[in-house]
Amino acid sequence: MIKIQNLHKQFNGVEVLKGINLTVKKGEVVVIIGPSGTGKSTLLRCINFLEMPDKGTIEINTIKVDSENPIKSQIHELRKHTSMVFQNYNLFYNKTAIQNIMEPLTQVKKIDKKEAENEALSILRQVGLEDKKDCYPLNLSGGQQQRIGIGRSMAVNPDLMLFDEPTSALDPELVGEVLDVIKKLAMKDTTMLIVTHEMRFAKEGADRIIFIDNGNIVEEGTPDEIFNHPKNERTIKFFKQVELK
Repeated sequence: MIKIQNLHKQFNGVEVLKGINLTVKKGEVVVIIGPSGTGKSTLLRCINFLEMPDKGTIEINTIKVDSENPIKSQIHELRKHTSMVFQNYNLFYNKTAIQNIMEPLTQVKKIDKKEAENEALSILRQVGLEDKKDCYPLNLSGGQQQRIGIGRSMAVNPDLMLFDEPTSALDPELVGEVLDVIKKLAMKDTTMLIVTHEMRFAKEGADRIIFIDNGNIVEEGTPDEIFNHPKNERTIKFFKQVELK
């Protein structure tokens, strides 16, 4: 289980997160939506301490880190239980598809090269790219690169996968192939926290929707509750302006 309590973060005196409280159950897919610039990506980056929160605690299973008294060993241990898929793939461009996935297996999990190669091949099959194993990122489409990025995150077998706008850098016709991989992960009870502007995916793929505005969780509930019966005025206004595409 993931538990976030009273999380605060500010940049240059501007408070971006204003006391976020959030619990995610094992196997749950939680999708975070809301206007741009309201703290959604910052929340993800604070969860694995890519950004250092100013206040609050983050707990993943038995690992708990207090932002006001962070201990490096605890942060390192917490990061071992999470993985993050970024907007812009974040691949090693001097490594092939299979080498990108092998990297966390050999460097983080300390698996020998042959076993890592076999495991990476299995992951490539799961994301539908076994035939591209020897291709370098620049020879792959954006959708294929993002699927490699997801595969690399899968490699460490994390307790929590974080997705920061995983389709925002893709051409529209490539979005579907990435969302299909995420849906397959959801069917395997992978615990995921996903920031997205893809409203149709949020509606179809989430167990729970979190709506964030101005650094606060304004409303949360099932996709049906949030999309079809929103209660907060800010949520209602947002959906009037957003096309469900």
